[in-house]
Amino acid sequence: MSEKVVLPKFDLPTESTHPAIKAVAIVGTVLVLSMLILGGAIWKRRAAQLAAEQRRDSLIAARVAEANAAVEAAKARVAEAAAKEAAEKAKLEAAKLAAKQKAADAAAAKKAEKAALAEDSDHHHGHHHGGGKAGSSASKGKGAAVAAKSGDDKKGAPKSSRDNAAIDKLLASFK
Repeated sequence: MSEKVVLPKFDLPTESTHPAIKAVAIVGTVLVLSMLILGGAIWKRRAAQLAAEQRRDSLIAARVAEANAAVEAAKARVAEAAAKEAAEKAKLEAAKLAAKQKAADAAAAKKAEKAALAEDSDHHHGHHHGGGKAGSSASKGKGAAVAAKSGDDKKGAPKSSRDNAAIDKLLASFK
């Protein structure tokens, strides 16, 4: 019995993995981690760009609003100046109309006095010549005072001291 017994060799798989599979797993893990890092960096950059665009847009909107407010304020000043000028013109027209009315009233009063004096002289045949002349000189004095007063209204009317060139320049800048 001295025969040797040869047992067959069996390769039993062990619990350790093949070194090539280990290398593929390591390369895959590194690739996934690098993709995550790169994706995070791209995400942050995109978020920063969006924030910068929003800041730029809000700054532009603020400047446009300021410019529009300045334009509206300038339009309001121009409208106010035009309203003041129209009011001044209306005052001058009213003063001229009042002066014409006073002159017309004075002329009508003078005619009425002349008519009354003529009527008195016809009725009395010269009994009150002194009173008639005094009345006519008083009426002439009154008419002269009214005429002088109406002349003062024309001379005393306020003149516009506004610089129309500045207003024209401002209006031209809006076109």
